[in-house]
This record gives sequence, structure tokens and C-alpha cells, in this order.
Amino acid sequence: MWQDLGVAAVVLAAVCYAFWYLMPGALRRRLAAIRPELGKSPSCSSACSSCGGCAPKSAADADAGKPVQIVQIVRQR
Repeated sequence: MWQDLGVAAVVLAAVCYAFWYLMPGALRRRLAAIRPELGKSPSCSSACSSCGGCAPKSAADADAGKPVQIVQIVRQR
């Protein structure tokens, strides 16, 4: 019986974390109006690069400093 309660507590904690992590930003901001601690977004340790800390936000930003090379294709007959 205690093992079932322990497993239920772990599963409940995992569900709450998944809900918090996948919660839309608009709902998170609305909760921040009620209680400021609830408005904090998840940490940047997920390596999703949405904060720009891990990698550039887009491929265009990564290639911004590289020179452009034009490739011409010639059809041979």
C-alpha cells in the first residue's frame, strides 16, 4: 500500500512538471498576476535554444558573417 502511494506521488509530481513545462506563456503571465513565483518560465537547461544561450536562434543568424558564394550550373550536351 505504501509503495502505491509513493508511486502515485512520483507520477503526480511528473504530471505537474510536464504541465508546467508545456504551459503556454500567456497562461504563465496570467498566473504571474496572481502570484509572481508562478510567472517564472522553466530554466534554460532543456537545450531547446529558445533563449539563445545555447545556439543562434536561426540559421540566418549563424550565416550572417559568411560571404556568399554563387554557384553556376552549366548544362553539357
